[in-house]
Formats: sequence, structure tokens, C-alpha cells
Amino acid sequence: MASARHLKQPEKETGNVSVKTAAYTIKESESGTTFVWNSATAFNFTLPAVKPRNKGIFFDFIIRTAATSGTGHGVSPNANDLVDGATATGVDDKDVYFATASDAIGNGFRLVSNGSTGWQAKHINGTLAQEA
Repeated sequence: MASARHLKQPEKETGNVSVKTAAYTIKESESGTTFVWNSATAFNFTLPAVKPRNKGIFFDFIIRTAATSGTGHGVSPNANDLVDGATATGVDDKDVYFATASDAIGNGFRLVSNGSTGWQAKHINGTLAQEA
């Protein structure tokens, strides 16, 4: 039987949760945070600009309250950045969002900075749309 001092501790999630009811601009220093949409009125989170120094930073997004008005809950990249993955086509300055008709409690995704051109969408639950 192994002694307690030799047992490895399980890994833990260490990010914060930030519940919002209106538009919010995310800071690089908030990497690892789960941002929660908690409003029936659709709004966007705005991402920080992608830079080589922030490669690998990430943010999670989840719907607590589905939007019943507006385009749908979404995320806006910087004008020079793209979002790629799932239905996002990797075009600069195009929002990704859950359309109001498909907004559902529990839908969400993760965005990871590639450090140069933009964000990679991962772990998508629900159907993301992209701004035309």
C-alpha cells in the first residue's frame, strides 16, 4: 500500500466563473475564465486582440439564460482576428453566436488563441452561426 505522501493529487479546474447580463470586453488576464450569458436579451462578449504572447490563452462560454430577442448570444473577435472551427469559416472580424432560435441553456464552447491570426473554437455544444 502506497503512503499518503506518494499519492498524486488529482488535477483541478482553476478558472473563474463570470456571469454577465450585458455586453462585456474580456481581458487577456481572464484566461481560463468561464463566461456565462445570463440574459434573455442577446449580447456579445468581445475578445482581446490576439498576439504572439497570448498564444494558448482560452475562454469558455456557456448559456445560463437563452436569448429570446436579438441575434443570439455571441462572441466578437478583434477586427484583425478570426474565429475558426465548426461552422466558423475563419474570416477576420466575424462574430460567432448561437442564433436566438437555437439558443439553449447549457450550450457553450471554448475559444483558444493561436497567437497569430485568431481563435480556434473547441468543445462546441450546440450549433454556432457566423456573422455574414
